[in-house]
Order: sequence, then C-alpha cells, then structure tokens
Amino acid sequence: MCLIAIAHLASSRFPLVIAANRDEDHQRPTREAHAWDDAPRVVGGRDVLHVGTWLAMTRDGRFGAVTNLRGALPRSRSRGFLVRDFVMSQQSPLEYAQAIEVEEYAGFHLLVGEAGSEVAYVASAAHALAPGIYGISNAPEGELWPKEAAVRNALDGDDPLEELFAFLGTSRDSGDPMQEAFITGERYGTRSSTVIVATPDALVFAEQSFGPGGVRVGERRTFSFAWAGRS
Repeated sequence: MCLIAIAHLASSRFPLVIAANRDEDHQRPTREAHAWDDAPRVVGGRDVLHVGTWLAMTRDGRFGAVTNLRGALPRSRSRGFLVRDFVMSQQSPLEYAQAIEVEEYAGFHLLVGEAGSEVAYVASAAHALAPGIYGISNAPEGELWPKEAAVRNALDGDDPLEELFAFLGTSRDSGDPMQEAFITGERYGTRSSTVIVATPDALVFAEQSFGPGGVRVGERRTFSFAWAGRS
C-alpha cells in the first residue's frame, strides 16, 4: 500500500472514510478482497507469499491499513502481519499499536482502528489520532507529499465512494512518485484501489483491481454490512 487517506470522525454523515491505493509488483501473488477462510468476519485482500494483508476490515468496523516506507531495509517480519494480527485480535487500537516492536519490520506507516471510535497511527512511535482528515504515503515520517494533500481534499465530498474511486483510478502522468496517486507501470503499479465508507447504520468495503498499464481487472467487489455505530 502506498497511499492511504482517512477521515476519522470528521463528519456525522460519514464517521469513517478510507481511500487507499496498493502499489506493488504485478507478478506478486495476491488474492483479491474476500471473506477470509481462516477468519470469515474479516474482509480484505491477502498477500499469498506471507499471508498478510495491506488493508482489511471486520464486519463490525475494525480495520487496519499499512504502507511501506520508501527505501526501507528488509527486516525479519512482513509488514502485512501488522494489519492481519490487529483485525484478528481483540485489543484496543492504541493498546495494539503501543505493543508493536517497530524494529522487527521494515519501515512502515500503520493505521489501526474501529469505525466511529479510536484510531491509532504508528511509524516510529504510536499515538491516537484526533478527529480529522489525514493522508499518508510511503514518504518519510513527517514529510508531506503532494499526493497526500490531494487525496485528503478528495475525501471531502457528498458521494465519497464514487468520488474517491474516480480520484484513486486516475493517472495524472506527472512522472513524479511524490505526486502520482495511480501508477500505470507494466511491471510495477497500482494493483488495487479500496474505499471504505461508514454511515451511521452501514459499512461498505469496495475494491477495484488493476493489471499492468493500469487496466481494470474484473468488476468492483463490494461488501456491505449493517452497522449500529459505536457509542
């Protein structure tokens, strides 16, 4: 995952909105978004090599999403375990985030949370996010790239699902990884776009896959769950 934006308790209409693009080698074995065989209450894609994930959500709004850090050196554990282990656990987001041994993983930015409740962010250290709109990419911690600002602006719409898919799936042909949200390379590029939208009574998780050259692969997969919100 190389771009994630989140609107956390920024709107009473949409207590949670997430928009994300996963950029990866097109040859890396991947399962598209599905209800997991080993945890049917979880929806998300899976990395076949390590059985981790870049983004996943439970039916009651527990979610995680991770990006890599550009130029980070490999470490002993896959970053995909950070998301997988959270959505399969019962720990609070901040408790889970504070227990992570950061040095075991190559550099990352991680979001873990519960829709309508607590969201925690981890890079070098963990902290809870105040309500607001945030964007992260694979830039160094504390460095804001233009595409992060652009996707944050795209979150502020009346129809977030369609507006965000339009944003995430559009190449700006900038040639600059700091500005380009959608990568159309033949070997390496955007493999999937994911949008999560929570309303006061429903959760929607939707994913669109792409192949080399930014060509759409298959139909958009959409999972909808009744949700009573959180007090």
